[in-house]
This record gives sequence, structure tokens and C-alpha cells, in this order.
Amino acid sequence: MGFTVGITGHTKGFGKHISKKCLEIGYRVEGFSRTNGYNLLFDADKIFETKFDVIVNNAEVGNAQVNICLLANRKKIPCINIGSAITEANVTTDENIIKKQNKITLRELSNSLEQKYLTWGFLEDHELVKENPNLLENTTLEQAVQEVINELAPLQHNV
Repeated sequence: MGFTVGITGHTKGFGKHISKKCLEIGYRVEGFSRTNGYNLLFDADKIFETKFDVIVNNAEVGNAQVNICLLANRKKIPCINIGSAITEANVTTDENIIKKQNKITLRELSNSLEQKYLTWGFLEDHELVKENPNLLENTTLEQAVQEVINELAPLQHNV
């Protein structure tokens, strides 16, 4: 059957790139997003009805990442949480304040549950860079994806 990676938010953005790379190297991918019927905000537990060996907790939908982090821990499934440099940003809008708090909570839970938490800064065109130029990232998309893949590799040997 092979090594199966669950990925939230697998059809757009960073999750799409992770999914593509996983498939290229021969991993099976189970994706979870609105496009294939998963409302992660309201029924995160539904994704755990599917069999996978590790979950890449990528989709930023309200507090869904926090819920998925906790559920993975309860089900003893390795979880790689994708964070955000918003935790270090000066934010002023209500939406960004909530996003920041969710990511801070995710980072703290990741640490306390001994789950991996990966994060990078923002690309030049991101709205938060204007007010937080110190968070400008020079890591490329390919390098960030490779970092996730590097975290998956040792988990494959535990299956």
C-alpha cells in the first residue's frame, strides 16, 4: 500500500506544492479540503476516518489546525504542523489578530505534544511585510517544500 501522507489544503497554495512533491517521490496522498468535501473548520474529525500514516496540517481555516493537531495526537498519528511568521508580526486587523492567536496556540501545542512545527517568513508581496519588513523570507517555495519532505522521510521508516 505504501506510505500515505494526509495533507490539509492540498488543492491550493503551499499544500498543493507539498502534495505534488509527495506524489513525485512515490508517496500516496490523501487530501482534505473544501474542494473534495471536507469542511475542516466544522468537522476536522472527519478526516481521521481515512487511513494515512502522517498528517501535514497545512490548511489555515479558523482554528481547524489546532483541532487537527489535537486529534492527531489523540489518535497517535504523527503530525507536521505548518505555522506562520504571523506569530512574530505586528498585526492590527481583527482577522489577522485571530490568525496570529491561532498560530501561537498551534505552535505552543506542537511543542507540548512534541509534534513538528515548521514556519517561514513572508514573501515580498505579502501584505504583512509592509508593516513587518523583518519577516521578509529568503527561503524559496521549493526549499520550504523540501523541508516538509525531509520531515516525512524518517516517518516513512516507522510504517
